[in-house]
Amino acid sequence: MSGRPELPKVGADSRPMSLHAVVKGRKEGERQWKEVANLLTFSSTGASFNLERECVVGTLVSLMIPLPPHMRCYDFDKEFYRVWGLVQHCEPMAVSKDGENFHVGVAFIGKNCPDSYRQNPRQYYRIAGVNADGMWGVEESKTPFKKRADVRFWKQIDLYLALIDTKDGATGGERTTAENISRSGAAVFTTMEVNIGDRVKFISEEYDFSGLAVVCNRTTDEGRAKLHLKFVQNHFPVKTLMKPEVVLQKA
Repeated sequence: MSGRPELPKVGADSRPMSLHAVVKGRKEGERQWKEVANLLTFSSTGASFNLERECVVGTLVSLMIPLPPHMRCYDFDKEFYRVWGLVQHCEPMAVSKDGENFHVGVAFIGKNCPDSYRQNPRQYYRIAGVNADGMWGVEESKTPFKKRADVRFWKQIDLYLALIDTKDGATGGERTTAENISRSGAAVFTTMEVNIGDRVKFISEEYDFSGLAVVCNRTTDEGRAKLHLKFVQNHFPVKTLMKPEVVLQKA
């Protein structure tokens, strides 16, 4: 296969799918660790899962996942997709009889780690835009990251996005998808002419949620416009996303 397969269209038939990943990383003062994790949510640009160990935000981990070909940027014909992930959040979960677990979210940065990681596996990194292959670009960070206020879930969510005009009410709308979401905001693909500072209505029938949001940024991902939204009215019910199943569209 010479190029990336076409992504499935919104509205296609769906089916439940559960994937496991082999996660590897390094912690200060320790050798490399390895753990098998069940992915809670995943997309072509990131994933979330639970681990028995804490991961430091801003550090790198490697993953080996049998990810569906249409969600890959390379190695489409291989059984396992080897990808590096930048830890975006790590939140402690409730303590069980097996000990403490952590909910971890990573952003995929590519097949190879930065050269500086080979010299210093404890190097901190941060997101620095999007590369030509659609993966997140990273740059070195001199200091550890401050804790993210809200956990980000890498889950595709179908929604209706309505543009709001302060004088005349809704002036347009479309059915689209969110690439990721948190209690206080989301990244949403759009074909509408929406700009930074505009207000939109985020409506999800599946999660019984409707909230007003402001456009904080507008970027482009593989030719598609993406809005970075901040909810200013209601908070998204993220607890409903913390389950071991995820629904994917068929290729």
